Amino acid sequence: MDETRDLGIALSGGGHRATAFALGSLLAVVDADLNRNTISVSSVSGGSIANAIAMTGPDFGQATASQFEEHIRPALVAVAERGLLLGGAPATRWYLRFTLGAAALGLVALVASFVVAVLDFTVAALIVLVIGVVLLVIAWVLLRQRSARVSAAIDDELLGGRRRTMADVANMDSSVHHVMCTTELQSGEPFYFTNRCVWNYRFGGSTSANGVHLADAVQASACVPGAFNPRRIRLADVGLSNLTIQAPGQPSKVIEHVVLDDGGTYDNMADEWEYGFDNRVENFAELRSVQSQRAGYLVVVNASAGWNTPQPIGNSGLALEIAGLMRAQGVQYDVSTAHRRRALYSKFTETGSQVHGVIIQISDNPYRLPQLFSSANNGRIDDRTRRADEAIKFLDDQGYTSAGWDDVVGRTRSVGTTLAPLGVEPTAELLEHGYVLTAVLLYVIDGKGTLSTIDRTRFRALCSTRAA
Repeated sequence: MDETRDLGIALSGGGHRATAFALGSLLAVVDADLNRNTISVSSVSGGSIANAIAMTGPDFGQATASQFEEHIRPALVAVAERGLLLGGAPATRWYLRFTLGAAALGLVALVASFVVAVLDFTVAALIVLVIGVVLLVIAWVLLRQRSARVSAAIDDELLGGRRRTMADVANMDSSVHHVMCTTELQSGEPFYFTNRCVWNYRFGGSTSANGVHLADAVQASACVPGAFNPRRIRLADVGLSNLTIQAPGQPSKVIEHVVLDDGGTYDNMADEWEYGFDNRVENFAELRSVQSQRAGYLVVVNASAGWNTPQPIGNSGLALEIAGLMRAQGVQYDVSTAHRRRALYSKFTETGSQVHGVIIQISDNPYRLPQLFSSANNGRIDDRTRRADEAIKFLDDQGYTSAGWDDVVGRTRSVGTTLAPLGVEPTAELLEHGYVLTAVLLYVIDGKGTLSTIDRTRFRALCSTRAA
């Protein structure tokens, strides 16, 4: 057992906002040399995109800052300039245009067929009606491909276009266990894809290599309900056995597939992997062979900020129906995340707790916590107050101000949960925010890492095809 690897990192969901914020945090971990203490990186949704990027590069647990920067730069440029949807990604750009175009033309044709029929041109009305129905069927067939199309975009834009399978990543040298969480809809429990195994409480676990594409596992983790269709994967294809179930008085049924949805549906903070690790080992003894121990220190990178202000919803029609469904889903995510966050704070601070750590919260200003613990506020001097005072001076020396960070926080937390391109400036701000907040909080709370000079041009340069 490698006792030096006891740091776990959990990356939340939140679309490309979460991806950029998480990569900033991971970069700070690498700069502080804490990647060499990292035993696992767990993730959901947009955080799983960042996790997969880290998984497919040089071994995250051994990489230098320059190696990690070089690897993540193409993905950050893609997030900023092309995105996966509603942007310039070739795998989805024309697909979306054809889908929306077919749907629009189909609806126009249906209306036109009605008008032509009223004018008593029966044959023409039938022809136009058939054309409209055919176009709508084409649009429906294309719409059902949206998850697969986004998987292709993930592979092409963010993972190097190598069509890696989970077996391929299992064969890569990695000192870190990379864990991506999806939600299995039949069992209502998490289903984990990792670079070493798969696991679900109901269906069991397997360490055998499987041929599921990495991009499909990532997309399943980011498969937002409604926006994407659930992914069905045969249990046999991931090394698991079919499950026979029987309700009282009912004939037995055999489940041959897992049905996977967004990991954030179950756990949008991705902390469950380490939080429930010991219990999981009791049900899956082989887990010890793929991760030697539970992380003793957990860094939770949460890019889910909730809502600052009320957001208006249309008052009628389809817009109201869709907005109501999406907003209800958002409330469920926010409420569950808030409860998990409070539980983690309690775990981290309670006397005798076996789990310690820090939450890197996108709604947080890097000055807030140092000011809270500063000697000026506490009237005492201990190791933490000294580190807090150092952090405040450090931030000032880098040219930051607390008021300036308030403005940055307002912008970063307001970036939408989207897979569209974010733009260079928002992506760079998210990257910098995740980086600075992680470096400062780890140092102030537990003295981890160091406060080193920050090259503020670095973040924009990592997100743009043009020099900063």
